[in-house]
Amino acid sequence: MTKPRREGRAKQRSRMALSPLAHAAYQILRHRVGQADPRITYKELASLLRDTDDAFGYVTHRSRELYAVLGEVGDACQHLGLPPLPALVVRADTRRPGDAYSTGSPLTHPGERTAAWQRDLDAVSQATYPATP
Repeated sequence: MTKPRREGRAKQRSRMALSPLAHAAYQILRHRVGQADPRITYKELASLLRDTDDAFGYVTHRSRELYAVLGEVGDACQHLGLPPLPALVVRADTRRPGDAYSTGSPLTHPGERTAAWQRDLDAVSQATYPATP
C-alpha cells in the first residue's frame, strides 16, 4: 500500500559527498552569491582556499586540482537542481571563465559559450544554495 503524497512538501534530494577541497570551494562560492559582483578570479579562489586550511597549500590558480574541484562543485549544483556556482570563477584578464568551463558543451561558437555562461551567472545570482550540498 502506498502512502498518500503530502502536498506542499518539496522533494528532498540526497546530499552529495564532496571532497574537503570541493566543500571549501563550495562554501567560498556560495557566500559570494548576492554580492554586487559575485565573480572571483581563479587566483583569488586559490588564495582563499589556501587560507582556509594548510592542507590546501598546494592549490594555485593553474593547478589541475582547482579545475577538478570546480567540476565537482558544478556536479553537486546539478545534483541539487541549482545553477553552477563555478560560473562565478573567472579569468582576471577577461572577467569570464576559462575554456575548461565549457568543456563538454555542445556549443561550438565562442559567442554561444559566452551567452550560456552569462545565463548561468545570472541564474546563480538569483539562486539560494544550501549550507551543505
